[in-house]
This record gives sequence, structure tokens and C-alpha cells, in this order.
Amino acid sequence: MSDQPATRIVRCCHCRGMMRVAARALSVFCPHCQKRVTLESLRIVGSHPGRTLATCGDIIVEPASLLNLEITANNVVIRGRVNGSVIANGRLEVASTGQVYGNVKAARIIVEEGGIIQGRCEMSPSPQAVRRPAPPPEMDGNRDADSMPEQDAELENATAASERPRQIRPISLD
Repeated sequence: MSDQPATRIVRCCHCRGMMRVAARALSVFCPHCQKRVTLESLRIVGSHPGRTLATCGDIIVEPASLLNLEITANNVVIRGRVNGSVIANGRLEVASTGQVYGNVKAARIIVEEGGIIQGRCEMSPSPQAVRRPAPPPEMDGNRDADSMPEQDAELENATAASERPRQIRPISLD
């Protein structure tokens, strides 16, 4: 067992800079933009005061929720109503009961039948999906088509580890 504390790498929800944080940390100050960064995932039931809601974790907006703010998170699930823009570094999912009245930006956008997005939709590649181009195939044909360079295998493993489900702690902000 190692004497070093467990850490993880996260991307700042404000400036998108990468940083290493303690595995059990709930918030930190970003070394790049000097802003406070919340690291935990949130479940919103009801309403939330303020103009923005930003976290490096995931956000779930429950059906009874009515939010008048901007949302920035890793993955966002909208089951209630949001009046404001939504930015998801990963996936944005609008359930059949979900309504978004504002611009949305995400790497993947999923809208179930009955879900509403009224605003501009922009899809941008996630930082995990950005990969370096594959090397040209060798001329001698000895290379196996199924083989993957070691660096690509490491990237696949890191991506799979970052997409594991996270425990979401419910909080009510009425």
C-alpha cells in the first residue's frame, strides 16, 4: 500500500483547466482561474437560489424542480424545468418531463420523446473524445488490425474509469 493519499484528476467547470485533487475533496480552488470549484454531484428537488449552478460532478434536476439559472456540470439530466443555459462537458439528457428554455451545449445531447429544448443547441466534442490521429498503416502488412498502441489503450482505460457511475447525494435546496 502506498503512503501517498488517493487523488483524482478533474476539469474545472469554469475555465476547463485540469487539476489533481484529493479523492475525498468536496471543493477546491482552481489553480488556473482561482475560483472555487465544487466537486460533488447534486440532485435538485424544488428550486435553487442564485444565478448559476456549477459543479465538476453531475447534476440531476428532478420533475418538481423549477430553476431560473445557468447550469454547468459534467453530465446533466433534466426532468424538471430550467429557464437558462445548460452546459454539460459530457452528456445532457432531457427526459420526457424535462423542459429547457435556453441555449444548451454538450458533447452528447439526448432528448426523450416529450422533452423540450427551446434555444440553440451546440454539440462540442468532450475532452475525453479528443484523440490524436492514428498512425498510417505499415506497408509490410505485419501489423494486426486489432492491435492498439499502448498510449491509446491507456486513454481507453482512463475514459472507461471516468465514465463509471458516481454516487449522487440528494440535497434539497428550497
